[in-house]
Amino acid sequence: MYTSDAILKIKNIEVRYHEVILVLKGVSIEVPRGGIVALLGANGAGKSTTLKAVSGLLKTEDGEVTDGGIEYEGRYIHHERAAQIAKMGIVQVIEGRRVFEHLTVEENLKVGAHLAKTRSVKEGLELVYHYFPRLKEKRNEVAGFVSGGEQQMTVVGRALMTEPKLMLLDEPSMGLAPKLIHEIFNIIQKLNKDEKISILLVEQNAKLALNVAPYAYVMETGRIVMDDTSEKLMQNEDIKDFYLGLTDKGGRKSFRDVKHYKRRKRWLT
Repeated sequence: MYTSDAILKIKNIEVRYHEVILVLKGVSIEVPRGGIVALLGANGAGKSTTLKAVSGLLKTEDGEVTDGGIEYEGRYIHHERAAQIAKMGIVQVIEGRRVFEHLTVEENLKVGAHLAKTRSVKEGLELVYHYFPRLKEKRNEVAGFVSGGEQQMTVVGRALMTEPKLMLLDEPSMGLAPKLIHEIFNIIQKLNKDEKISILLVEQNAKLALNVAPYAYVMETGRIVMDDTSEKLMQNEDIKDFYLGLTDKGGRKSFRDVKHYKRRKRWLT
């Protein structure tokens, strides 16, 4: 757990859907100001629910924080509406590359400009095209017809147009070719370093996430089961086995090894 200045503190929250389905159970996470933190876990672990709890999007799915609290810049926000939270400088990039398919790439980017406080639309576009020069080439093309990687760049660029202080990224590598993943994650790191945007990154690709984020949390079945520096997590035997797919000798596990492996996660015993 970070002890330095944190822009976001998720404090022991529980989340329920439809008032009865308990999804998150005592989750605590901190994101340092200007830092990158990764949240790792398999499908269904509760990672996306955690991001939606922060951004206020839970309410659109009949979910709510029923215990604990979420503090952003010293203010509790878990009862605020999503629109109000967005105005505070928190933006979520939802998984699945949610572009407005019938608008052009540039029109998609302009959608984010209404939340900008200091930059003009022109200045915002110049900034996005600085980080995503490929989008400048594609700016007049219909977003539904550009590649998956370009759509992912578009939704991250649209988020950048809002002048965010905290960006919540949900599975940005999903369905992309390795070369594009590398390109997008390099840009994410630059946005963090150059624009001082704090980032909470949800990612199934553990190796990628641990290389980008200096600190990470591991989530299973709605609970945080481990957190540490990425360097230490990469050396942890359970993390190697279950998230990096490495054998004790550092080699890559075969499908047969994984299929017949006896699950022994120490955090569950």
